[in-house]
Amino acid sequence: MLFEDNVMEDKTYFLPNDQREYSHEEITALIFAGKLVKRSLIWEKSLPDWIYLGDFEDFAEIFKEYDREAEEKFKRAEGTDEETLQKREMKKMFENVSEEKIKTTTDWRYIFKWVALGILILIIPTVYYSITNLVKTSSIFELEEEETEKLNLRDLKYRSGLIKIDEVKGVAIQKIDKKEEDKILEEIILQMRKEDAAKEIKETKKEKKEQIAEKTASASLFDKVSDEELSAFRKSFLKKADSASTVKSAAAKDSSFAKGGQTELTSKQINTTIKKNYSTIRHCYERALKTDVGIRGRMEVTLHIIGNGKVAKVVNNTPRFKGTEMERCVNEMITGKWQFPRFEGTLTTVTIPFVLSAQ
Repeated sequence: MLFEDNVMEDKTYFLPNDQREYSHEEITALIFAGKLVKRSLIWEKSLPDWIYLGDFEDFAEIFKEYDREAEEKFKRAEGTDEETLQKREMKKMFENVSEEKIKTTTDWRYIFKWVALGILILIIPTVYYSITNLVKTSSIFELEEEETEKLNLRDLKYRSGLIKIDEVKGVAIQKIDKKEEDKILEEIILQMRKEDAAKEIKETKKEKKEQIAEKTASASLFDKVSDEELSAFRKSFLKKADSASTVKSAAAKDSSFAKGGQTELTSKQINTTIKKNYSTIRHCYERALKTDVGIRGRMEVTLHIIGNGKVAKVVNNTPRFKGTEMERCVNEMITGKWQFPRFEGTLTTVTIPFVLSAQ
């Protein structure tokens, strides 16, 4: 048992949206203070992902003790604990003794009792209405207090879909080599070809659809990307030496253009854009909750951002969200609505770990 306690003291724990490291003793204190419950998320370095605090073996005994104390408090509140029952028995015994004394009193006390009874009859209606109003007021206050406590502990935190950035993992800008970058750019070019061809077919009159479809198929538009096309695509985002003044002039007029001729986005620019578009991810999560109320946890996505600030590709890195409505909606929202500042480079790759929590 001593060895297990030492192991617990060496462990550090993390809470969502909190960069602080907590010890086993500190987490225990938060549990007994009512600030953490069994449905609270927690992470420790030996765990593969965030789990519920109530399912974590390190705190199983703590919750047993917490439940025992809670039961004792409930009994005291209801008046069914052993100490309260003993007090009631003592009070009843003294009342019985008092009744015996009353029976042995003189006649004048008997008369006084009837006089007092008459007075009580006169004031009973007033006392009755006063007590009734007081009880109603107290009941309303207790109900409001109980509801407030429930909201603070669980409902307020989980009543709807909440989206936060996993501050322990953090937003990370990925460094990739040229070979990997070329592969990503080829995929982007092929996807752009498909979208352009689909748009052309859609906008063309009915009698020309078959002709364009045959033309695109015979030309093998979607088979591969030549080195010349890849080079031209890369250069389209780079600042040309013979047009430096033109680029600077455009940058001065366009506030979305990254300053200083930088070749990739900065962490500040990325975080600002994420914060600005938080509502789109929350929309996706609340939409997904309508079909799957149990969807929660960490969803990590990688964004490939090209030089014009558009997100050309979104990759979901979390297997359990593959093929879900959440994945489809996030992909659609980020590629369609997110706009980063333009920069004089080809590609910026960033990974964002979202933490999803709901009741």
